Amino acid sequence: MQTRRAMLTGGAGAVALVLAGLGYRAWDRGVWSAGEGTAYSPWNHWEGSADDDIKRPLHAAILAANPHDTQPWLFRVDENAITLFADRARNLGSFDPFRREMHLGLGAAIENLVLAARAFGLAANVTPADGALTLSPTAMPVAAARIALTPTPASRDALFDAIPLRHTNRGAYRPDQSVGKEHLRRFADLTIDGTVRVVFIDDPHARAELAEMIVEATELIISDPQMSADSARWFRTGRRDVEAHRDGVTVDTAGLSPLRIAASKLLPDLDAKSADQYWLAMTRDTHVATAPHLGVILVRDRLDMRAAIEAGRTWQRLHLAATAQVLAAQPLNQPVECVDRNAMLGKADAFGPAIIKLTTAPGWEPTFVFRLGVAERAAGRSPRRGLDEVLRA
Repeated sequence: MQTRRAMLTGGAGAVALVLAGLGYRAWDRGVWSAGEGTAYSPWNHWEGSADDDIKRPLHAAILAANPHDTQPWLFRVDENAITLFADRARNLGSFDPFRREMHLGLGAAIENLVLAARAFGLAANVTPADGALTLSPTAMPVAAARIALTPTPASRDALFDAIPLRHTNRGAYRPDQSVGKEHLRRFADLTIDGTVRVVFIDDPHARAELAEMIVEATELIISDPQMSADSARWFRTGRRDVEAHRDGVTVDTAGLSPLRIAASKLLPDLDAKSADQYWLAMTRDTHVATAPHLGVILVRDRLDMRAAIEAGRTWQRLHLAATAQVLAAQPLNQPVECVDRNAMLGKADAFGPAIIKLTTAPGWEPTFVFRLGVAERAAGRSPRRGLDEVLRA
């Protein structure tokens, strides 16, 4: 009897140890604290306060869309203007060899800044920098735009209110729930001037071709060791990793169900090859398979700095407008990333001409591909660095 009791007691102790270990693992990996903590506090204080003065719109600017959540921006605040710098050390390497996507993110930050400034009684006059985006520039920060601010009557609109609600949704959409042609037309008309165009691919055959192109580009990216590595270094796993970096792509924003998110955090991290295969499967079976709409943002020259910034502003405005209509959106820019990679390697490129053929826009170049629709579930927050970390003296 004593031996049996000892065995039962020992077994219960072993179970308790296992449960305690799982509990610690769940706490350490942030299973119960998704979207919480200091890495997410900028989302809670996105309006700042009147005491912030001219810096106040920057609380909204740092919540803008940007590639892989690299947050490639620095801001210098002067008496009546803010200078935006490209923090080129925060780059995607071979994934973005000309820093084109970086400047799309900078344009998105400018758009949030302009909307917030207007809401707080400041008119923003934006002067983007001129010049060409060059191959693999140095890591030194470079001025990308100057935003002059002057007093004006405060004006708050739906796009401003959507800023804290806008998140990239990588989950399943409802493929049979169309947005409607009138909504798509309004989204396409959100460009500031004639330097940027937005085209939605309506024809079923053209849409299928673009979807196939997105999957093919993803296959090429994961078969490129350098591109795979440059992408993987911006993936954050676990609560401590997220809090330490406050940037990058996380499991919480991967588009999984709550149960799969919890399981992914509890299990050992995927190796790079397995993570790439998972991304390919999600792209093929979820991102393009469930998207009711695919769109392309076009410019005259994708490597023109000003054009890249304006395209980024357009994407941010479109995504905010979609958010205000309770719609979801996600970049699927793998084909254009392959265009840049081919240019870097001196290879012939077929993706760019193929996209232009689908959009029937000769004389233009694709710079951004995305999907739009009604999501099955809401997207999670991405981590963000605080404003004090991105201010430059």
